[in-house]
Amino acid sequence: MSPVFQQKKLRMKATLKYLSVLILILLVTILQDYLYDQKFDHSIYDTENRLINSLWILIFPVSILWNVLFKKVRFLARIHIVLIKRLLFIILATVTHILAFAGLADFIATNFFEQNLPFLINIRFTISVDLYKYLLIYSIIALILVRKNKNVKSR
Repeated sequence: MSPVFQQKKLRMKATLKYLSVLILILLVTILQDYLYDQKFDHSIYDTENRLINSLWILIFPVSILWNVLFKKVRFLARIHIVLIKRLLFIILATVTHILAFAGLADFIATNFFEQNLPFLINIRFTISVDLYKYLLIYSIIALILVRKNKNVKSR
């Protein structure tokens, strides 16, 4: 087996593990919503629930955006300590996701549904309920995407 093929095979395994973890986390969030509804007898609108759960798809564009920015933006590309680069990726991706989630939920609910999901309330709700999930997901993504540069020039 050629080294290139072995590397591609390892990459595919890592991608499958990553997707499995994302699917598992999505199922846990759906279960969490269900248990919350049962315990507190608080049923949210079905459309609101679908809207909130569908915005998990933001993980992919946010990850791609920050991965590209970490490669293209000179300031971010010059960070050579992998741990700092990964922590920065996790924090920036999480904040971006929370802001994009709150903004999109507010926009979609206001324009397409009868209920209103105000931006600041969404941010508070997301931080209190989903922050640990975002940190976990973006930590896994950072482990996969943010790697040590092989082309680091010695000074």
